[in-house]
Amino acid sequence: MKSLRDHFLRIDARSLGLFRITFGLVLIADLFARWRWVRDFYSNEGVLPNHNHLFNLRGKQQVFSLLHSVSTEGEAHFAFALALVVYALFLLGYRTRVFHVLALVTLTSLTSRNILLENAGNYAAIALLAFTAFLPCGSRLSLDSLRASLALRDEKRDTELNDRSRVSEPEIEAERLPGWSPTSLAALAVLLQLALIYLCTALQQRGEAWRDGTAFYYALHAERLASDAGVWLRDALPLGTLRGLTFGTWAMQLAIPALLFVPAVFRWTRGIAAALMVVHGLILGILFDLGMFGWALAAAAPLVLPGELWDVYERSWNERRARTLVYDVDCGLCLTLCRLIKRLDLRGHVAFQGNGALDELYVRNQTGATERVPMPKEVTPELVEQTVLAVDRNGRVYTKGGAVTEGLLALPFGWLAWPLKLPGISHLLDVLYEVVATRRHHISVLLGKQACGIPLFDESHADGDDEGAAPARPAPVVRTARLVLGSLREAAVLVVLAAMLAQTAKENPLPGAAAVPQGRVLAGVASWPRMMARWDVMAPEPPRTNALLVIDGQTRGQQPIDPLTGEEPRLQPAGHPGARLGQLWSDYLDRVRRPEWSDFQRAFRDYLAKGGPLSADGGREMALSGYDAYWVSAPTPAPGEPAPTGFEREKLFSHSRGGTGKLGERIPPLSPGLVRPKQPN
Repeated sequence: MKSLRDHFLRIDARSLGLFRITFGLVLIADLFARWRWVRDFYSNEGVLPNHNHLFNLRGKQQVFSLLHSVSTEGEAHFAFALALVVYALFLLGYRTRVFHVLALVTLTSLTSRNILLENAGNYAAIALLAFTAFLPCGSRLSLDSLRASLALRDEKRDTELNDRSRVSEPEIEAERLPGWSPTSLAALAVLLQLALIYLCTALQQRGEAWRDGTAFYYALHAERLASDAGVWLRDALPLGTLRGLTFGTWAMQLAIPALLFVPAVFRWTRGIAAALMVVHGLILGILFDLGMFGWALAAAAPLVLPGELWDVYERSWNERRARTLVYDVDCGLCLTLCRLIKRLDLRGHVAFQGNGALDELYVRNQTGATERVPMPKEVTPELVEQTVLAVDRNGRVYTKGGAVTEGLLALPFGWLAWPLKLPGISHLLDVLYEVVATRRHHISVLLGKQACGIPLFDESHADGDDEGAAPARPAPVVRTARLVLGSLREAAVLVVLAAMLAQTAKENPLPGAAAVPQGRVLAGVASWPRMMARWDVMAPEPPRTNALLVIDGQTRGQQPIDPLTGEEPRLQPAGHPGARLGQLWSDYLDRVRRPEWSDFQRAFRDYLAKGGPLSADGGREMALSGYDAYWVSAPTPAPGEPAPTGFEREKLFSHSRGGTGKLGERIPPLSPGLVRPKQPN
């Protein structure tokens, strides 16, 4: 039973910490992608002023966004700067629970400010943030856990630094120490959410292109779906490779849910599921402009890593990475840095030695024990007074900046420090080291550390030493408070989980979905934070036409221009510069043209009349005296067939005196099915 409980109702604290880091990076990347268009999508100078957005919704959607209080471009920039601070502190794990909730509110606000921009990537990211907010994502690999660990053990000697004994699981559980992760329904909710995303996506991809393996071919030839890398690769990759990617991606979407719920005796399948999640997410993220969808799923892969894999990783040992750091025992700053390195050294590659005794060198072996070997001859009392030393297993001695680099190389992801060994950079690091080293005692005082003569442990009081002893059992009032708060947490998870299941059944064609009740309460729980659970990515198949919005405009000087591109309007969709505006514009333009979003077109027309995306640089010179808006589409040729020469045009709306009219001379007659009745300007 314990194995089943840990398999389905518990996520390892290290997995939660790594998820927080990877997901924080995705959130920051998404913020910068939006920041590029902050004026156009998040201020009243853009396509949808805040009052227009709220008025057009008129109770049709349950929407909450702090950004509805933002009006000017300057205010929007300030709001984005605050969002960056929230995301950064969430990534670092400072006051993790607080900034986790704030990150969820921030992402919801960014999504809800203009619902024409939202997509499956937003829905997935918000849902994952919501469920993991109930779990201690700062219990490991965070500033919070680092501070707690430093407070738990206050090492003052090298023998204490070399003590890598671990606190037992009961002690961690009793005092909520770093590494604590509760048994919670939230863990099961995370697994269910991930499984449903993959399963619903696969079940809806039922089109012929997915069955014959051409889905990726057509998706990469749809300019609004393909990323820059996808556009480049669609001609470089043979059709057979694209078919393999199509079938492989679809198969992964079915395999991952099955691997997540294999019984606990096969826990290693979780590692396979995590690897497939990363591969699947990178394929979608690199090849397509789907917002955060692929990246968020790849960033969520650490959530399914079992504790056994972490234990294997921490027990692994590489002799080439083993280092001994010889530090100044009279420097409070040096001791503090060694304490930090000890906590970052997950695999135990680093041994520590004070410079007070140089007869022998401490080294760590594969078992984690500390051995003594002869000290290299070049290590002298004069040398250790001048610099920190790093000594590898072959006896090579590194000093100054080189010692810092070697210490970093011994840590996880140490390969990131290799650039510090390059000529020029290494010399600059030596100079920086000298600046700090000559002031290390003064810096120690500023940090509240003793500058020299650090008091060592008084062995005469050994009988009264309680360091490393088991923490006292929590008081009854503390246990009662934890029980009450834990019960409230589980009740809240149950409500959100029920809302997610009902919303998923509503939005996706699952077997028996119609029988799942929702009700107003559960609908509100899903709708207000925009957990819409709409997993129709490239479903039932990618479009077989290449389509985009073209503006035939003219400036006040009667110069033809498309305000979306800054170039003369042209109707050929293939290679059109308007398709490279990015995912936000692609989603917005595809929706604003549709009849169901016609209420939002007036603000968009006014925005275009002012000059569109170019008006911020061109001022009144970019304002248009008139324009015509067309939805232009051309069929994507089947594999091996020549590109079609014809395309079709659908006029959406006009402004003022209209465009130049020259585009009509170069297009074929409209198909009867594409002609729309004229609408008033």
